[in-house]
Amino acid sequence: MTFRGVCSWHGVCDSDSELGSLETLERGSTDTLTNGCRADADAAKRLAKRLFFLEGFKRCDVARHLGKNNEFSQMVASEYLSFFDFTGLSLDRALRNFLKAFPLMGETQERERVLVHFSKRFCHCNPEALTSEDGAHTLTCALMLLNTDLHGHVCT
Repeated sequence: MTFRGVCSWHGVCDSDSELGSLETLERGSTDTLTNGCRADADAAKRLAKRLFFLEGFKRCDVARHLGKNNEFSQMVASEYLSFFDFTGLSLDRALRNFLKAFPLMGETQERERVLVHFSKRFCHCNPEALTSEDGAHTLTCALMLLNTDLHGHVCT
């Protein structure tokens, strides 16, 4: 598996000032750094890089910053996924590689939002694949359910 940054975001904000601090986010804040204007693309890129390389974060912290339902979190998730290169991999192999680096945690909706970003990235890396982003997402969710059914039994 190789990693690279490919995607770019062109966020616009009315203010030239920094919209918040990553240190606040490190302590577990749910601030979105938007302050009433469009999310700061540069801050999203920096946070995504720090999350990917675990600079000041633990692996278990990553999901918290990618799965929220706001513009900033979506930008961070997209930037984070841009570090993964799934080119030439089957969907199941790409999903395995992704889940080795990223512990998928959180509520169901948060997990699904992350899997949507995974599916988009998979399709971006494999434009010749015979599936759409929706198809890749459906298959990804099916694989996750099969894995849960296979390994999620509770002993009584």
